[in-house]
Amino acid sequence: MSYTFAQTLDDANVFLKENPAVMVFFSDESCNVGDALSPKLQKMLEEHYPEMKFLEVNVQMLPEARGFFNVFVIPTVLVYFDGKETIRHARHINVEKIKMEMARIYEIMFN
Repeated sequence: MSYTFAQTLDDANVFLKENPAVMVFFSDESCNVGDALSPKLQKMLEEHYPEMKFLEVNVQMLPEARGFFNVFVIPTVLVYFDGKETIRHARHINVEKIKMEMARIYEIMFN
C-alpha cells in the first residue's frame, strides 16, 4: 500500500487521476478519532486491498480541500475508483463497513 500526504490541492487531484483506486482520508490536528482511524484504514488496505493507494488531506493545512471535496465533517473518508467517488463516510466511520462496500468494486477492477 502506498501512503501519500497532499501538500496542495493540485497534489490531490493529480494523485486521484494517476491511480485507479484511492482512499482519501480527511483529518485535522484537533481530531483524536482521526489519529486512531488512519492507521486502521491503512492496515485494512494493506491486508485486503493492496492495489489501493492512501491519500491523507489535513484540512487545516489545506482548507480549500473542504469546499473542493465537499468535506464539512472530520474525519471523512472518500473512496475513488477510476477517478470517481464511489464511497463516502463521515464522522462515525466503521472500517468493516467500508471494507465490505469496497470489496465488489475492487474485485471487479483488480481480479
